[in-house]
Amino acid sequence: MRASTLLLASLTSTALAQNASTTPGYDNYPTPITSTLPANSNFTFGRHYALLNLDLINALVGSVAPSPAGQAFINNTATFINAAHALNPPPLQIFTRIYFANARKPEVNPNGGFATVAGSTGNALVGANSTGSMVYPAFTVDAAAGDLTLQKTRYYAGAGNALEQILESQGIDTVVLSGIRTSGVILSTAYRLFDLDYKVYVIANNTIETPPDTPGINAAILEGILPKLPANVITIEQALGALKRSGPAVY
Repeated sequence: MRASTLLLASLTSTALAQNASTTPGYDNYPTPITSTLPANSNFTFGRHYALLNLDLINALVGSVAPSPAGQAFINNTATFINAAHALNPPPLQIFTRIYFANARKPEVNPNGGFATVAGSTGNALVGANSTGSMVYPAFTVDAAAGDLTLQKTRYYAGAGNALEQILESQGIDTVVLSGIRTSGVILSTAYRLFDLDYKVYVIANNTIETPPDTPGINAAILEGILPKLPANVITIEQALGALKRSGPAVY
């Protein structure tokens, strides 16, 4: 989908997201994703954990917001973010935004593989103040509570920013991933942080593919690739339960 279309979708669907039900549901599209942990498991995230809310920006979330699956994704992700904010003390939450310095996109090698991806965004993600790169209105970034927002210019959440330095400096040993899209930022970030010896959780309900979603991509990653890593793929209900049992967060 062209960047201009993505941006238009985000602007016209904000009201839908704000009116979404506040009750999370086990509603991955097209079928529920099987958790890698038993439904009655009383696991926790420990105390040294961080929530990574990845690429929840207008240009991407707006492309899925008009659909029922998109609305479920928005509602589930916002519910989890807000639940974390309600804890005392709240855990570290890190949001990522994709944007480039200017229209020339100097962060991208024009002859490199990522040039095609960057080019497909047009000017929607140019500059820190670009509307397309702003965090979608349904998601609350609470800077006063310690939330951080990092710029990135590749799929991986830590590309071109201080993510790895922050996680190491704050003694984080566990990361919990939400974001869009599963085959992009979620997959690349899960692999990288797993390689760096972090314990990785992915909330299945808080991930989604942008259109067009070839049938089965989302499920194949969540039920096939990530568990084989192995990363823990969990439901929103399990994540909310673990959040209550964890902590108090230390960082």
